[in-house]
Amino acid sequence: MGRSISGKKLVTIAILVSLTVGLFGFPADGDETLALGSTTLHPVMNEFKIAYERENPEFILSITGGGSGQGINSVSMGTADIGMTSREVRDIELEAERSLESHVIGQDGLAVVVGSNAGVTAMTLEQVRSIFLGDIRNWNEVGGNDAQIFVNTREAGSGTFDAFDRIVMGGADVRFDNEVNSNGGMKGAVTGNPNAIGYLGFNFIDDEVNAVDIIVDGEGVSPTKENVMNETYPLYRDLILVTKGEPKGAVKEFIEWTRSPAAQAIVDETGYIPLT
Repeated sequence: MGRSISGKKLVTIAILVSLTVGLFGFPADGDETLALGSTTLHPVMNEFKIAYERENPEFILSITGGGSGQGINSVSMGTADIGMTSREVRDIELEAERSLESHVIGQDGLAVVVGSNAGVTAMTLEQVRSIFLGDIRNWNEVGGNDAQIFVNTREAGSGTFDAFDRIVMGGADVRFDNEVNSNGGMKGAVTGNPNAIGYLGFNFIDDEVNAVDIIVDGEGVSPTKENVMNETYPLYRDLILVTKGEPKGAVKEFIEWTRSPAAQAIVDETGYIPLT
């Protein structure tokens, strides 16, 4: 593990916004609503798009990636209508643009996932933290098999990294072997290496990945929506749409719709945690 990344030193890189606009094309005629940002929100936003445009054919929603930080910056700079973020807007981002408004549309749990040869089914948050600090390097140190741990993490601009850093690492440097830039990339990195560890949003969990329980007060708590909702599982974050100022017109109507029973049913169906 020769590389590290620190949650304390994250810097939002606004220059990337211009590159993204050049690549994906910001609608010049204003007829489209551009939502840009966190890949974590893509599955639910894509389903929102299908359902909402079916009922409102005059509304066109364009969705693209870039990460939570870039989504927030794009809204701040006026190059996107909606920023998709799986973390809270940071103080430094609010200092740059005081009018940013956050609209929570649901929640997402975060699961610690391990490779097929790890030999563990549950860990404490302190054990997970020690692995990502580089203090624990072999699975046998946490009751698993005798194998060196291969650590995967997300990139600094990721909302998934931000949540993991805030809840697990507390801003301490992560020591890692591999950095990936999406939940899908993380899933592939962990399932493709039997000795790996990483972390994923709940909606990326399936039979291909081994998601470990988190031991709380001596008991293993499974990474499920129900356990987030009953506040027994500790790893979760808000899913947020960000606008520059209070939304107006078509954007306002769309964001209000995302909190409707029909939209919240979509949140649930796509593997996220609906608003209660």
